[in-house]
Amino acid sequence: MEQLSQDSSAQHDNPLSRSRSLLLGVVAGVLAGLFGVGGGVILVPGLVWLARLPQHQAHATSLAAIIVTAPAALAPFAAEGDVAWPAAAALAAGAVLGAVGGAGVMSRIPAGTLRRIFGGFMLLVAARLVASASGTGAAEEAALAVTTGAIVGLAVTGLVTGLLSALMGVGGGIVMVPAMVIGFGFDQHLAQGTSLAVIVPTAVIGAWRHTRRGYTRWSIGLLVGAGGVLGGLAGAGLAQLLPARELQIAFAGLLVVSGVRLIRKRPAAAGVARE
Repeated sequence: MEQLSQDSSAQHDNPLSRSRSLLLGVVAGVLAGLFGVGGGVILVPGLVWLARLPQHQAHATSLAAIIVTAPAALAPFAAEGDVAWPAAAALAAGAVLGAVGGAGVMSRIPAGTLRRIFGGFMLLVAARLVASASGTGAAEEAALAVTTGAIVGLAVTGLVTGLLSALMGVGGGIVMVPAMVIGFGFDQHLAQGTSLAVIVPTAVIGAWRHTRRGYTRWSIGLLVGAGGVLGGLAGAGLAQLLPARELQIAFAGLLVVSGVRLIRKRPAAAGVARE
């Protein structure tokens, strides 16, 4: 595995890969700010196609980039008071445990299978985005009412989020945002800000666990994350101005294209066999 990492480093650390990685980070950062997600649904296929990383390394390196990108996207939401910190703590408690378990599971899945699972995951996310209602339901005050049942429910949601985060290389906002809006009555902006607050520690745990197995390419991940800082700040600003419904549909279309390409991609072109 160490030899694979050394060979990959020689292959990928070139000016073209750096410029593409930076641009990829900007795009993922914009999406993180717009939708309250980590950006992994763009980062993972982007790292495979642009940076030419093997599938397992792409999932792990995506989390390294999210560690840098998510705080930048979070800052404007926190400044506006759009973060429910008690709810974020409950979600994070479950997410950290889930991230540890998910990282262990990923190392046992062949690259081709992991690629198809992620492609299917993207298609499911696209379907949810198209089907979701444009309204957010309850007011912000309802989301701030912390009960024992709500804390347990949020912790369980966090556990599922952490598993998906480490396994799929995503921040988990795709799960948390709709869960908070539909299941707990959060305002859309409050849900997105709270999601970003949880994504940071979840990505840290996932990337650290993957690093121990030799999957995380920190040099590329941090470079992508640097681009994500700019994109995250811009996306969070745009989130307050652009119609959410139209953005969701456009994002869903992008997920469908990326998901189908991942599912149909031949194993030899994916870049790595099971290690």
